[in-house]
Amino acid sequence: MKKKIKAVDKIIKDTNEEKTLLEWEASERAFKKRDKDFWITAIAILVLFSVVLFFIKEFFLIVALVSVLFLYYVLSTVPPQIAKYKITNRGISFGDSKYSWDILLRFWFRKSLDTELLEFETNLRLPRQISFVIKEEDKDKLKEIILKKLPLVESSPNFVDKLSKWWNDKMPWEKREKKEK
Repeated sequence: MKKKIKAVDKIIKDTNEEKTLLEWEASERAFKKRDKDFWITAIAILVLFSVVLFFIKEFFLIVALVSVLFLYYVLSTVPPQIAKYKITNRGISFGDSKYSWDILLRFWFRKSLDTELLEFETNLRLPRQISFVIKEEDKDKLKEIILKKLPLVESSPNFVDKLSKWWNDKMPWEKREKKEK
């Protein structure tokens, strides 16, 4: 009888104790330093578009577009800080933020700005998605751990992500390396 009680106590203790399954350090966000050609192309497109908007008297839209370009410039010139990511038996954490497994719906991997990302969809209103920057060599280990808790989706279910990927593939923002045949 005492052996059964000890076994039950051990199981309860294991579920109450938080165990780290995987921990790593990576940058806070996807980052890619842009070259001069990219900025010349982006500014030229913005100027042409702004001229059209100027003639139809959309001054606030011009200011908004310039602000977005400036924000993107700042984000692509200032490197992100290094953050600590952790996956435990209770959920995931990033810095001071913790999310339990019951609020996470599904996960997938995607590449953004030459950086591998692990994306989680939540049932919260904000944040709807959580992105973790991961190392390429940890991808299989992460997949194995998270598959025990959440279903894997092959690609992002979001229309905006699909549209932005298509736009980036079609638009020659930078000089592309020619593939040798």
